[in-house]
Amino acid sequence: MDTKVAVVTGSNRGIGFEIVKGLCRKFDGVVYLTARNEERGRQAVKQCEESGLHPAFHLLDVTSEESLQQFAEHITRNHSGIDVLVNNAGILDFDKSVSNYEDSKRLIDTNFMSLLTVSKILYPLLKNNARVINISSDWGLLSNIKKQIWLDTLVKEDLTVDEILQFVNDFLQAAKNGKIPFISYAGHYGDYKVSKVAMSALTFVQQRQFLREGKDISINCVHPGFVKTDMTKGMGDFTPERGAHAPLYLAVDAPQTLKGTFMWHDCHQVNWDD
Repeated sequence: MDTKVAVVTGSNRGIGFEIVKGLCRKFDGVVYLTARNEERGRQAVKQCEESGLHPAFHLLDVTSEESLQQFAEHITRNHSGIDVLVNNAGILDFDKSVSNYEDSKRLIDTNFMSLLTVSKILYPLLKNNARVINISSDWGLLSNIKKQIWLDTLVKEDLTVDEILQFVNDFLQAAKNGKIPFISYAGHYGDYKVSKVAMSALTFVQQRQFLREGKDISINCVHPGFVKTDMTKGMGDFTPERGAHAPLYLAVDAPQTLKGTFMWHDCHQVNWDD
């Protein structure tokens, strides 16, 4: 029998860790807990096992093409493909509401550019009927952007990946020009907002591409709520377990017809571009 496979990136702690635990309870197949640090990843697996849950572990750094390739080769050797992929890996320096260019580039490389590499290497392994869930944020809504040219561009039905890259690079140029252009682009935490808006736009572009190719693959993005994690320095409205609620709904319970949406933490769809 063909065993189903679920993969959660950056899942040794926080929301990703709770998604892994939820999938171990609800998903009929192998669940991969992945982390870029092997010691922390294996410690997270041990915590799961102490609760009677048994995820598999694999080292994975989404910012490294080599690491992604090694993981893809492992999946190819041991399984027939991927049924659920949760793109959860991401960073945010909560202490810096305005970052310098170097920090902004590192954040965008991790939160957004890595998705393009994941798309290139892991998406060919997606089975028909696969589900992709992108962990976004309420800061991933288009209204977080202040430049009119991008408000007009990112909603186009024929938007391309190249145009999303132009948007990201335009922001990085603003970050390079200093604090005032940075804030005028998307306000405080502008680099994080840009990374998540770009993720949202990419979600919709890729869903349209899957449909054009005749593939029954769903890809949706989700705002899990303001969750108390290490990344938010313990601030937030929800526990990580509550933050995993909507991602788990998309991964396991949502109808396969739900495609190319932006979902709120309470599992209702919102208009991304309002």
